[in-house]
Amino acid sequence: MTQIRPGLHLTFDNEPSPELRRAIGRKIDDFNAGTVPYRQERFALVLRDAADRLVGGVCCILYWDWLFVDELWIDDVLRGQGLGRELMARAEAHAAERGCHSVWLDTFQARGFYEKLGYEVFGGLDDYPTGQSRWFLKKRLPVINATSAG
Repeated sequence: MTQIRPGLHLTFDNEPSPELRRAIGRKIDDFNAGTVPYRQERFALVLRDAADRLVGGVCCILYWDWLFVDELWIDDVLRGQGLGRELMARAEAHAAERGCHSVWLDTFQARGFYEKLGYEVFGGLDDYPTGQSRWFLKKRLPVINATSAG
């Protein structure tokens, strides 16, 4: 523990707990809510096999009328069968029904996959991870009016 100023000390945590990360995230959310309208919804679409084993899924966050795709994974034995494409289409449809106009994500291994789905690169980081590039992609969602979303 290091004293920064009287009454303030700093600690280093090399494995911050999920609770600590959530608490810091809530503080950021509270600040943002005071400056811009803010609504957040997390959701996941989960694929399980007949034995109820996890074989794929997508985790997403809706905020500021955007969908952020946090994680997409399909088990190796099921890849190439269109399941990733289907999960993305369902996540995008859910977001559009909720009023989102666009989606964004980042990847270092699946740029081509997302480009085939209509995503376009808007930025990148070289050597993240070392020897590779991390790509940031976005896509405009179709407008769904309130009468057709019901």
